[in-house]
Amino acid sequence: MRIQHNIRAMNADRQLGMTEGILGKSAEKLSSGYKINRAADDAAGLSISEKMRKQIRGLTQASANSEDGISMIQIADGALTEVHDMIDRCLELSVQASNGTNSASDREKIQDEISQIITEIDAIKERTKFNEIHVLKGIGVYAPDRIERSLFPVGSLPDWVECPSIKYENEVDGETILFEEYTDYNGGKHVAASMDFKEFSADKKTDLYGKGFSTTCCTCDKFYCVEFTSGSGAQPPVQSGNSYVYRLGIDDIHSAEDLVDAILDLTKASSTDLGHPAGHYTRLEKDPNNPGKLWVYDERSYAIPNPQVGWGLFAAGVMYEMEKVIPGSHEEPLQVALQVGADTGNQMILKMATISSHALGIDNVDVRGGFVYDRQVVRTATGEYRRITVQVSGADQAIKAFGKAKDKVSAERSRLGAYQNRLEHTVDNLNNVVENTTASESRIRDTDMAREMVLYANRNILLQSGQSMLAQANQSGQGILSLLAG
Repeated sequence: MRIQHNIRAMNADRQLGMTEGILGKSAEKLSSGYKINRAADDAAGLSISEKMRKQIRGLTQASANSEDGISMIQIADGALTEVHDMIDRCLELSVQASNGTNSASDREKIQDEISQIITEIDAIKERTKFNEIHVLKGIGVYAPDRIERSLFPVGSLPDWVECPSIKYENEVDGETILFEEYTDYNGGKHVAASMDFKEFSADKKTDLYGKGFSTTCCTCDKFYCVEFTSGSGAQPPVQSGNSYVYRLGIDDIHSAEDLVDAILDLTKASSTDLGHPAGHYTRLEKDPNNPGKLWVYDERSYAIPNPQVGWGLFAAGVMYEMEKVIPGSHEEPLQVALQVGADTGNQMILKMATISSHALGIDNVDVRGGFVYDRQVVRTATGEYRRITVQVSGADQAIKAFGKAKDKVSAERSRLGAYQNRLEHTVDNLNNVVENTTASESRIRDTDMAREMVLYANRNILLQSGQSMLAQANQSGQGILSLLAG
C-alpha cells in the first residue's frame, strides 16, 4: 500500500478525462448538426466536402442565371409576338389595297395605317428592355473599312425601260452596239441612242439597283458608266483605270422625269473637271416631247469611223474596274453570354433578334401605286411585238415585303424558342445535380443524429461510471490511516 502515488485514482482520472473529451465532441456534433466541425474531425472529408460546397453554390447560381436568361428571352419573344401581329395586320391591309375596287384616297388611308404600324415596330425595338438592356436592338461593331477591287459588268436595264428600234448597228468584239440616226429638235443629224423611263414607279426602283449604262468617248477612249443604286443622291465620280463610275441613289426619285434630270445633273460639268463627259464629242439631253426619255448623242454626225470609241448603250462585255469600299462599322444582334455552370467556360451564347423596319425590309413600303400597265417587249427575228399585262404594283410589292418580314420574324422567334427550351433543360439538369451533390456532401459532413445520440448516451454512462470509480480510488487511502492509527 502506497500513499505517494494513487495509481488507481490516476488511471480513473485519465479515463474520465478521455470520456469527457469524447462526450464534449459528441455534444458539439449533436448541437451543430455537423460531424465535421473542424479540420481535425476529418481532414480528407473536409477537403471533399468543401469542393462539393463550391460546386453546389456555383450550380445554384448558374440555375438562377439560366432562369434570368429565360426571362430575357420571354421579354423578347413577347415583343416579337406583337410585331408578328402587326405584320399580319400590314399584310391584311396590303391585300386589301391590291383590290381594284379601291380608289386612290382609299389606298392613302390604308398607307396611313401601315406607316403608323411600321413606326411602332421601330418604337418597340427601342422600348423593349430587360434590366435596362435593349434585347431587340443590335450593337455597333467598329472595324476598319476594307477595299474590294473588282471588275464590274455594266448591267442591262429591265424590259420596262424602252430602247430605240435598230437603225444603225456595228459589231465590236462580236457584240452589237445599237444606235439610231436621229434629227434632233435643233435640226442637226446625229447618231444617238435613247432610254425611255416613262414606266418608272416606286415599286420598280429596285429593278434598277445595280443596273446602268456605259458610254465611251471617241477622243480619249475612256469609259463613262452610270450605275443606279439604293440610297439617295449622287456620289462623286470614281476613277478606276480607264473608267469613270457615276453612282446615283434613286430611293428619293419618284418619277421618270426626275430620274432623267438626276442623270443630267450627275454628268454635267465643265471640260476641266476630270472624269466628266462634258467637253467631249458627246451630249446627254432630255427629250423635249417626253421628259422621261434620255438621249445620248454623238455630235460628229452619224458617220462613225470607229464605233468602238463612239457612244454606245449596253455594249455587252464592256467592263469597268472599280474599287468598292466595304464599311467595317455595322450593327450586329446583341449577344448575351449566360454562365450556366460552376466552372470557367460553362457559357451559353444567346444571339438576340435585331428588329427594325429597315432590317425587315418594310421601311419603304407604299401601297399607293395603284393599277399600272407593265409593258413587256418581246423581240423576234422579223421585228418586235408588245404584250401588255396589268398589275397593282405598290400593293403587290407590299404583300411580298410583309411576307418576307413575317418569315424573318418567325425565324427569329423560332431561334429564341429553341434557346428557351434548351435553358429549361439546363435548369432542370442543374437542379438535379445540385440535389444529388448536396446529398453526397450531407453524407460526408452532416451528423447522423440517431447514431450520435446512441453514442452520446453510451459516453454519458461511461462518464458517470468514471466519476464513480475515481471516487472509489480516492477512498483507497483510508485503509492506510487505520493501520497508522493502530
